[in-house]
Amino acid sequence: MSIFGTRPDPKEVPSNPQPAPAQQPAQAPAAAVNPSTRLTVISEGTLLEGQLRVDGDLRIEGLIKGTVSSKGKVTMLKSGRVDGDIICQHAEISGHVTGKLKITEVLMLKANALIEGDIHTGKLVIENGVKFNGNCVMGNPATASAAPTPTPPKPASGNTLDLNVK
Repeated sequence: MSIFGTRPDPKEVPSNPQPAPAQQPAQAPAAAVNPSTRLTVISEGTLLEGQLRVDGDLRIEGLIKGTVSSKGKVTMLKSGRVDGDIICQHAEISGHVTGKLKITEVLMLKANALIEGDIHTGKLVIENGVKFNGNCVMGNPATASAAPTPTPPKPASGNTLDLNVK
């Protein structure tokens, strides 16, 4: 075979050629993966005790005893249960929560949801059939705390003039 040739010399081709190795699909580097597309699943029949923090989305089908924090969306199926607080951006709950829900954006309570605890959320959607025992505060807590509190009027002193008297 010549150095610049494109055809192999028939004398140099082995009589029993080996197949070329299969090409592996190119994988994106770990740093290029979008955290919002990551999904963590706690499967039905799983018990997790302690704090759970995830950067992406979370689907709960099993039991978690402790605080759940997610930078994404928490989805709880009918079989899911959390005995503790849930803190996240968005949530869709169909299971049982005993604890506080702190959802910065939208909380959707599906028909089978049972909530025993307080809710702090930006927006709330409740389907027919939800059971909720607790208090609910809606809106952005930062804007609510920045609003001025009204001051009560000062009591009138002895030297006042009532302009409404005729």
